[in-house]
Amino acid sequence: MIAGLKTIALPFLIWFYIAESAPLAIGCYFIAVLFQSCYLGPTFALIQTLAPLRMRAVWAAITLLVINLVGLGLGPTLVGILSDVFAPQYGEDSLRQALLVIAAATPLAIFCYWQASRCLARQQPGRNTARSPAAT
Repeated sequence: MIAGLKTIALPFLIWFYIAESAPLAIGCYFIAVLFQSCYLGPTFALIQTLAPLRMRAVWAAITLLVINLVGLGLGPTLVGILSDVFAPQYGEDSLRQALLVIAAATPLAIFCYWQASRCLARQQPGRNTARSPAAT
């Protein structure tokens, strides 16, 4: 589900970065954020499901730490560095180009979520979301 929703969000994110008009950019941004933020709920639900009972809070805290270190620490810093690198070539559009480069990593995130879902499905063959008639 997360891979699919992030795949839907990616074109809107790119359109947001290249939009020339403010209304178009705001509309694209709204849709992109709506679909991109969908990973939080399922990710934390999965963590709470997979973590041993006494480790759930620790697993959630570690996940939040990683999300914040990457999303609020490394991400903006990397965008700033790339913008400075692109400034001589792109001038005022260097920030736009840096954001597009970072957005180019989204397919990697999509692939990782997809692979994780396949791995979890293989590890839990007895768990099926649809109830079979024999189970009732």
